[in-house]
Amino acid sequence: MKANALSISKGTCKPTRHSSPARIRHLPRFAITQPYCFFAHVAFAFDRRSHAAPQATANLLIEVENKIVRAHDRQKYRKVSEPDDAHAADVAGEIAMAAALNYLEAESEFRRFPAQRFVEFDRIRPTHISIRPPPTKILPDGSKIWRLGESEADKLRGEPHSIRYPDIEQRLAGHPFLKGMSPHHLELLALCAMPTEFDAGQMVLREGEPASGFYLIETGTVALEGKAEDGSTVVIDTVSGGEPLGWSWLFPPYLWSFDARATKPCTAICLSGLLLRQHRDDDLTLSHELHKRVSEVMVRRLQAARNRLVAYR
Repeated sequence: MKANALSISKGTCKPTRHSSPARIRHLPRFAITQPYCFFAHVAFAFDRRSHAAPQATANLLIEVENKIVRAHDRQKYRKVSEPDDAHAADVAGEIAMAAALNYLEAESEFRRFPAQRFVEFDRIRPTHISIRPPPTKILPDGSKIWRLGESEADKLRGEPHSIRYPDIEQRLAGHPFLKGMSPHHLELLALCAMPTEFDAGQMVLREGEPASGFYLIETGTVALEGKAEDGSTVVIDTVSGGEPLGWSWLFPPYLWSFDARATKPCTAICLSGLLLRQHRDDDLTLSHELHKRVSEVMVRRLQAARNRLVAYR
């Protein structure tokens, strides 16, 4: 069984293999003791294009307790007593990202920099520090943040995406959805991207779960499925190689509005919604390019659905 979503785990530096439906990059099915732990490397600069050579950086370790995840999940998504591992990890990632931003906004040393980017945001195993010092900050919801020095961060930091996936920018540039994207925008997207694969019959998205990112399908096909009034499954559209899958990551409440299932073996690039929204909000030109492309796809698919409905009648 091949990976079917974006994981933000340090254990997923290459396409992972697991069996269910975010790295933001869904998490593999190895057992990770609570709490959920994330490492964030944030770059600050005077110019949005200077993230590769920033004027300042911050390395953070964020812990999110399972009880915080459950409370947030019940409030924002759905009323369940115990969410599954992949869903809970997505929710924990959202909480950790918000906690990191909350902490950084309160730090005066970073206020003079207009540009801010999460260069890395990875889930890690909670064996990060042999002897833990007191947290740098505990947020009102109970999330804990440690500010790390470079030596501590080096122990947690993984290889850059250019090392983990040396051809990822080339694959992004070759995808029809991103045709005409500038090298700068492709570089930003590469920070959010990882390759993945799906087996035929494998679920890619599930209705009502967090839209943790989106996919650029390279080969294969994926069927979008809905429920008829009698409860039967109906194929409402098909996404083929060269097309994007999923735009719910763009719009609150960031939940999938349909199921998606691979009908043939697929290769794809998965992009983290958490990181994409960060880069989109920091770079209006990237936001424009993404919204323009997504809008064109939405119009084409709505027109195709209309034509099918007319033909059916």
